[in-house]
Amino acid sequence: MNQEQVEQNRKSVQDWYHALAEGDSAKMLGLQWEDVIYNIHGTTPVSGRFQGNDTLVREVFPKVFGRLQMNTFRFCTRCKIMCADEERVVSFMQADGLAMNGVRYNQTYCHVFGFRGGKIGEFWEFFDSVLAEAAINDNNLMKPTQQPMEPFSF
Repeated sequence: MNQEQVEQNRKSVQDWYHALAEGDSAKMLGLQWEDVIYNIHGTTPVSGRFQGNDTLVREVFPKVFGRLQMNTFRFCTRCKIMCADEERVVSFMQADGLAMNGVRYNQTYCHVFGFRGGKIGEFWEFFDSVLAEAAINDNNLMKPTQQPMEPFSF
């Protein structure tokens, strides 16, 4: 295993999260290839496979960031890289704040970053799509459920 490449990939993901937390989209986009592919799970308006930084900025980001109270919303309140190798980094990330409709959007994400040539070439995102529907899309699908023994933690 090329440990130098693994550490470079880890640093790129840490830098990507830092840029996201700071709202520095230019830096975030600069860490990935112009033709990056985003795979976003679920059936929300931003779910599916998207290619290219231009598509992300034009189609995806406004449907998410535009629905959050960005003056107080915080991405990357907690991040943890779970594993890394020369080709991929897998991590968890939490965000918290209010959506424009007043729903608390305390989301936990699982991200898989795929690398090629030292930059992010593909990205997979998994999250609580029911929470996203309630907060971001004004579609309240949340129903009371039995409380877990312990809340999810990483």
